[in-house]
Amino acid sequence: MTEDFKPNFKPKKHKLAESEEKILEFWKKQEIFKKTLEKKSPKGEFVFYEGPPTANGRPHIGHIVPRAFKDAIPRYKTMQGYHVRRKGGWDTHGLPVELEVEKQHGFKSKKDIEAYGVAKFNQECKENVWKYVDEWEKFTDRIGYWVDQENPYITYQNSYIESIWWIIKQISDKKLLYKDYRVVPWCPRCGTALSSHELAQGYENVKDLAITVKFKVKGHDNTYFLAWTTTPWTLPGNIALAVGEDVAYVKIKKIVIKNKYFGVKESPTATTAIDEYYILAKDLLPKVFPNDKYTIVMETKGHKLIGLSYEPLYNFLTDILSSNERTKLEKAFKVYAADFVTTVDGTGIVHIAPMYGIDDFNLGSKSGLPKHHLVSDSGHFMEYTGFLAGRFVKDGETSVEIIKDLAHRELLFKKDKHEHSYPHCWRCKTPLIYFARDSWYIRVSELRNKLIKENKKINWEPEHIGEGRFGEWLQDVKDWAISRERYWGTPLPIWQTANGRETLVVDSIENLRKRAVNAGNRYFIMRHGGTKCNKNEIVSFKHESSDHITEEGKRQIKKSTESLRRKKIDIIISSPFVRTMETACQVAQILGIPESEIIADGRIKEINPGNFDGRDWNEYHRAMYASGPNWFESTMPSGESLKDIQKRVGSFLYEIEEKYKGKNILIVTHGGPAWIFHVVAGLYMPENKKYEVPGTHIFVNDFRRFNNAEIRELPFSPLPHDCDFSIDLHKPYIDNIVLLSDSGERMNRIREVMDVWFDSGAMPFAQDHYPFENKKFLDKTGFPADFISEAIDQTRGWFYTLHAVGVLLGKGRAYKNVICLGHILDKEGKKMSKSVGNVVNPWEMIDRYSVDALRFWMYSVNQSGDSKNFDEKTVDEIVKRFFNILSNVYSFYELYADKNQHERVETEANIPESKNILDKWILSRLAELTELVTNKLDNYKLLEPTRTIREFVSDLSTWYLRRSRDRFKSDDINDKTAALCTTRYVLLTISKLLAPFTPFYAEDLFSKVKSQTDLESVHLSLWPKAGKINKKLLGDMQETRRLVTLGLEQRSKANIKVRQPLSSAKIKIAKVKLGTESIGLIKDELNVKEISYADIKNDIEIDINITEQLRREGIARDLIRSIQELRKTEGLTVGDKVVLLLDSDEKAKELVHAYLRDIKKITLVTGIEYVHLPHVAELVIEEYRFKIEFKR
Repeated sequence: MTEDFKPNFKPKKHKLAESEEKILEFWKKQEIFKKTLEKKSPKGEFVFYEGPPTANGRPHIGHIVPRAFKDAIPRYKTMQGYHVRRKGGWDTHGLPVELEVEKQHGFKSKKDIEAYGVAKFNQECKENVWKYVDEWEKFTDRIGYWVDQENPYITYQNSYIESIWWIIKQISDKKLLYKDYRVVPWCPRCGTALSSHELAQGYENVKDLAITVKFKVKGHDNTYFLAWTTTPWTLPGNIALAVGEDVAYVKIKKIVIKNKYFGVKESPTATTAIDEYYILAKDLLPKVFPNDKYTIVMETKGHKLIGLSYEPLYNFLTDILSSNERTKLEKAFKVYAADFVTTVDGTGIVHIAPMYGIDDFNLGSKSGLPKHHLVSDSGHFMEYTGFLAGRFVKDGETSVEIIKDLAHRELLFKKDKHEHSYPHCWRCKTPLIYFARDSWYIRVSELRNKLIKENKKINWEPEHIGEGRFGEWLQDVKDWAISRERYWGTPLPIWQTANGRETLVVDSIENLRKRAVNAGNRYFIMRHGGTKCNKNEIVSFKHESSDHITEEGKRQIKKSTESLRRKKIDIIISSPFVRTMETACQVAQILGIPESEIIADGRIKEINPGNFDGRDWNEYHRAMYASGPNWFESTMPSGESLKDIQKRVGSFLYEIEEKYKGKNILIVTHGGPAWIFHVVAGLYMPENKKYEVPGTHIFVNDFRRFNNAEIRELPFSPLPHDCDFSIDLHKPYIDNIVLLSDSGERMNRIREVMDVWFDSGAMPFAQDHYPFENKKFLDKTGFPADFISEAIDQTRGWFYTLHAVGVLLGKGRAYKNVICLGHILDKEGKKMSKSVGNVVNPWEMIDRYSVDALRFWMYSVNQSGDSKNFDEKTVDEIVKRFFNILSNVYSFYELYADKNQHERVETEANIPESKNILDKWILSRLAELTELVTNKLDNYKLLEPTRTIREFVSDLSTWYLRRSRDRFKSDDINDKTAALCTTRYVLLTISKLLAPFTPFYAEDLFSKVKSQTDLESVHLSLWPKAGKINKKLLGDMQETRRLVTLGLEQRSKANIKVRQPLSSAKIKIAKVKLGTESIGLIKDELNVKEISYADIKNDIEIDINITEQLRREGIARDLIRSIQELRKTEGLTVGDKVVLLLDSDEKAKELVHAYLRDIKKITLVTGIEYVHLPHVAELVIEEYRFKIEFKR
């Protein structure tokens, strides 16, 4: 995204966007989202998983699509009575983050990172993931996506990593985790392997040099195997050729013209003709020799070629093979059978380089061929490869040099450009190479049938994705390559002995602690005995010298110390405060340790409470609680943070661990530092924890408060930690931890981190620190998800990894329902790109059209799984043809509504009762709409509901409201009330039906039409239930409107405007006759005096003869229309009482007098006065002339 893509971009805002900002303030002030989470949920839990974005890139227009769809279903389910926990999350590991930091430093390779320092590099990665977090949070709020951003799961946190370790251990226990040396898709730029689902995301169409090479057959003069390749760089690694056993091959003779004095300058044009023989697949002769003359001298099957030898293209391998591999050379440079050989393209003979192709490697292993790399993991040829040394394999110049060399040695048969799809790194866009490498795998292929079976239980929207794109992926699922030779990621929790005979998979920090090599010390943490300040809960820091142990405190110390007698304490180290030193001295006296041997260390002193010194401890704790989620890092005024204490306590603890061996050490300290010792030891992790105000527990809800003189043994072993002594399970800290195997051997961690997609796939468990916390919730309710949604590329990303992890753990499918979304493209259907200049600024679109307009467009433009071509015109159409129309309906209602009256008549729960056919029809249409929207949302379909709502609003405006317009002005109070109450009920219900889709507009509409008994927000309301659907009435009205349309078409053909009354119309006799009210509607719509049934040709026929009386009535209607337009022009409201001033001749006056009643009723004028209006423009209607004006 460009720097312009920021929320401070300020074009002119649409009134809908301005309204949305007011709604945002209302939601924030009234904590509406929080209330939706806290309200009663009689239907129980609806589980939603949020797929985590990464915040090191800016949000763009495409991010609105998944967030809009992910928001709609939870809103709907909340209104239905479910509790929907919407835990947000951040994807924080992986190559995208690393590449961003590398770019900032100009790093070109992993060597640059290691020279810079992995600790510093990873720290910058950790900081970089939050680069745009503020913008993401603003974006999320602004688009109305309700998700808990205050307590998100973060994939780099220790609790998240620990859960992933546990999952890996379960997989290992099932014998599904293994290490293997095989060819993998390898990014030479990033220096790591990719998994099959990552590979699927990075294919690009490229043009490569493709060459056909001559391999000289041993023992046969001028005879060559022809083999074709699109990767010339693999030819130096050739070790065999492969043919199809049952494929038909031919040996052909061809006359070749050669330079007789090749390389002799004196005779550069001298030539000679010789016979050469080529072996290739018979079916490919026309492709390889399309216009050449040749003679077939032999035909044979592939199995007859097996075992034939040929001369090596290059001798690099033979010169540098190890002794073990050298013995395999006798099997090299021969022809072997392979089932992957085809006659689709090439020559039907495949060149085999075992280190650089999956099929090649498998054939090499099966046939016992030698294996050795000519290429480094950075993609450069090794120093022992002659003219190729140091060259990058995917550099076009490298291929050119190889081609030149082959041509010089007359081994190049043909070269051309070949366009094909080639895999690239999905993040850095570097062309991948296939490269033999040690990697760790999960045997997902063994679970193929289970994966397919569980997929059949998932409801996919659109349905074809489940059996198609996703199902086909599962059919061909490969073992998951989970190891990555990178830095910023979840470390693989695998330790091995140096000889590789013992392997340990660590499943927790506790397991790490138990296995870690340590100094053999035992640590006992003791809080000082009671003092007067303790008794009065007074903070004592600066004046600690006067805070002595009380008599009661001495008794506490004596009692506790008795438990230490059998511990054989070797060393006592104390805080230098008076109360701790007095405690230490009393303990030393009881244990017979000289007081002179007590060591005082200021690093374990009391918390510096700053301005809270001398005040009540509870005030301090309340202030800490109020500091929010970052309480551990919060510094009290003039004091220190708990993180500061952690740093000094950690420094102390690791120093004495290094200094002493096999000692029993008593540490006398204070209550706060006592807990911090447990934090440093990895027993408690403050991250994602709420501050616990002191009670039986303190600091966190699972740490029991230290009593005065209480002693607890601290189970400590060195754990991976950063410079602040915070537990950090990342590289390089984790690599410093040495464990002991079952046999007592030292074990070191393998170097790899995990595929970042495993992080996201593990989120159902890791987001809740399963199974260490929240086990009951996950086992009973929290898995699988009821609903997830992301874009279609995630079928081989997050959708797959979620599914795979669920099945690997034996828990089955990870989600029950999924909406798979198409990507957003530009209006021409092209991918948006900064370089092309077709990227759309989301903030500009939000201000120009509103969030709800964008959301409604995304739901209604096409099916969820289809790509969406973003054209502003279509969004503008949504605004004009939906939002504006609905707003006009409300404005008309507001114009006539008597709020006091409709408050008494109608409440939210009651459907209005009315005898009017239009009221009954619109309520039946509303019931029909409610039923359809509910049914479709229950089935995770959003296109049909939004389009149907749009059609309903059109009907509401163009049929119901237009036909009921006179009722709103009626003197019949009952009919007017019925129209008002019906309209209000419809608007209220529409606001609820719209709430999942257009949350802002729905809130605004709801706030305008709700009664005093309604809830404060539409999003706290119950989902509406469908009322009774009168299908006969709906059918009759549909027929009524059809006949009206046909009648209006006849008027149009006759060029007769609707305002001109006509005498009659005839309707074709049908099996079912319409009722009187329907006939009345047709009469009004067609503006005819009478309607009758008759045996006629057409469904309806209008008498288009206009009598003089009808003509005069039509002129009166035109006059009424002009008066109405004048009211609108002058901004008059319904309540404005005016007199019509009329200047006309006697003929016009007579016409006005004849239709005076209609004029006054329709135009709401109180009377008419005939005056002279010399400055008013004349209105001419046929032969009648008028001048009109209002008197207020």
